[in-house]
Amino acid sequence: MKTIAALCLCILPMGMYAQTLADFLKAMEQYDYETVINGIAPASGDSLLTPLRAQALKSMNRLPETISEWNSLLPEDSTHLRAVVELAECYRQMGATLKAVACYRKATALKPDNRYFRLQYIRTLLGAEEYEGAKAACHEWLAMDSLSATGYKYLGQAYEGLAPVDSNAVMYAFTSYNAAYRRDSLDAQTVARIANIFNNNQQYADAISVTETYRQTDTLNMDVNRQNAKAYCLSKNYKQAVTRYEALKAMGDHSFTTLYYLGVSHLQNNWPYGGYDNLKLAHQKAPTDINILYYLAKSCAYSSYKQEGVDYMQKAIDTAIPTDSLMARLYEGLAECHDYAAQPYKRIDALKELYKWNKHRVVYYRIAQIYDHQEDYANAVHYYEKYMSMVPKQEQMAVDEDGKMLKDVQTYYQLAQKRIEKIKAEDFFRNGKKENPADGLPVRAVRIE
Repeated sequence: MKTIAALCLCILPMGMYAQTLADFLKAMEQYDYETVINGIAPASGDSLLTPLRAQALKSMNRLPETISEWNSLLPEDSTHLRAVVELAECYRQMGATLKAVACYRKATALKPDNRYFRLQYIRTLLGAEEYEGAKAACHEWLAMDSLSATGYKYLGQAYEGLAPVDSNAVMYAFTSYNAAYRRDSLDAQTVARIANIFNNNQQYADAISVTETYRQTDTLNMDVNRQNAKAYCLSKNYKQAVTRYEALKAMGDHSFTTLYYLGVSHLQNNWPYGGYDNLKLAHQKAPTDINILYYLAKSCAYSSYKQEGVDYMQKAIDTAIPTDSLMARLYEGLAECHDYAAQPYKRIDALKELYKWNKHRVVYYRIAQIYDHQEDYANAVHYYEKYMSMVPKQEQMAVDEDGKMLKDVQTYYQLAQKRIEKIKAEDFFRNGKKENPADGLPVRAVRIE
């Protein structure tokens, strides 16, 4: 009798657990996520309840807590596949792409034949701009499945990402896309990327050909239509470009590029009002874009908005011409770079350009110092004297508030004066030459200025 009672006591909690689990599952079906979150203990490690709480937290966009739930399952079982994949998704949504990459890599290792895991792994690598890793992952995929159009498509994207550091990458990207196209000519992303390479290479007829072929099956894909319309515009078939871009707008495409090229196409197709309407919208998205300002100004000039055209063109000119402060900053930076590169005479050239923009007399002092360090004494003296000639008399000596000279403080003027005297004295004793009274420099020195 006692044994039966004890057995009943053991079975009772299991029955209550089953009832609770059923209640939580019902709450999930009814999207009552708060009941699930509040009813299940955080990070309990329970193989049935923890996934439910994690799913509810994720649905409420509480991703950090979701991560804690899935991590609570891994110490017990580091190969818990669902936990690894769910963590990857959470990290990806949070923008922690490198952590997502690590999780997808682990999932791929656990299930090497799973195409979804490989696909997510590669896409996450591309999103993290880890193009070398993406290229390697694509080659691993293709080693197992050489007939995969998807593998070649993502390999092309990896090569495109490597283009800034590899001059042959675009060629390899095109080869990869071409392989993908031969396997699946109806993949819109592949067609659009091939057309983009054609457009960038000014092969507009080829871009039109590949996109028009695709459009025989599907006329609604925006990426393909954008490349198609762009090819018509850049090949100066403005009438057809207008048709394509107007269709894109009707489909809801109000992107900057579409508005810009549509505006230009209208303008070049002798409809400045259409150019004005679209370029004005593009201008709102990029107020300082010089090309937009230029074509918008022309649209105004050719229509009823003459003064607007003047204002926009003047703004384009003002935008194109850099300010004095910007140019001074750039030449200051260039001089610094030449300094670190141990290029003294190029540094001098940069400082001379700097002076044109900031007119600070101390620039001449800095030039003189460089010539001095190069033992180019003729030019050193010339620029020291040039600097000194620009210093007002009241600023030549260091004085206190009462106008009394400070003995322990020297101005650049005083330093330049002493250095000139020393250079001339050393040259006299070294060479025994008299100075040329015409310019105050040693006769033997040749000034390059």
